[in-house]
Amino acid sequence: MALASCPSVQALEPVRIGTGDWVPYVDQGRSDGGALARLVRAIFKAAGYRVEFIYHPWDRNLLMLQHGDLDAVMPYICNAARQRVSSCSEPVIKGEVVLFYRKDRPFNWQVIADLQPYRIATTLGYSYGSQFDEAQQAGRLQVLQSHKEDTGFRLLTLGRTDLHPQDRAVGYAMLRRLFSDQVRATITHHPRHLNTEPLHLLFRKDDARASQLRELFNAGLRRFVENGELERLQQALYSGSPDQWLVEP
Repeated sequence: MALASCPSVQALEPVRIGTGDWVPYVDQGRSDGGALARLVRAIFKAAGYRVEFIYHPWDRNLLMLQHGDLDAVMPYICNAARQRVSSCSEPVIKGEVVLFYRKDRPFNWQVIADLQPYRIATTLGYSYGSQFDEAQQAGRLQVLQSHKEDTGFRLLTLGRTDLHPQDRAVGYAMLRRLFSDQVRATITHHPRHLNTEPLHLLFRKDDARASQLRELFNAGLRRFVENGELERLQQALYSGSPDQWLVEP
């Protein structure tokens, strides 16, 4: 739908979307908010809406969504627990969660049970895949949770934990941003994926406005799929060059 045929962007209530600093997907330090923010803003702009991004910790975003303070949150895995309290968009970008560890403490694993002896740093509000989440909730893993996104890597580099699950692209972007070359050289990831799932926007459940916004977003997203732009964005993220993706419909 062309912008000219839509209501004035200023005339409509802005779409309030909760997110967090998750470079290279979302970057609070950039005026455009990063690659996924550019995508989401372009889709809603074409439908006549202005987007307002609200930055909070991931678990707080979900609470605000449930309380009706946000229209949507992004980017999140659409697991069963979240589907009970939100409505998921169509898949946006595929995330790849791996286990980071220190090179001087090598390890190997095949199944989730192999992780039981290790101290694992996680972030509150994150999902690391159904098998990991279930094992964590059942108390079968030694997990240290924190609110701050960078705490997991800081604990890992200090040797206070053994493993840190993180999206591969996000993990290496964070290492580049927060640590020296010398420290980064001590960290690597295990080649086995902990989880590979698409990331979504989660919209308020059982809400007429949110339902309409979700339909508009899905329709706009399909246009990016059809013209190949979504695949180009995915490859730009995987290659570490998301700034090269600047296309709007």
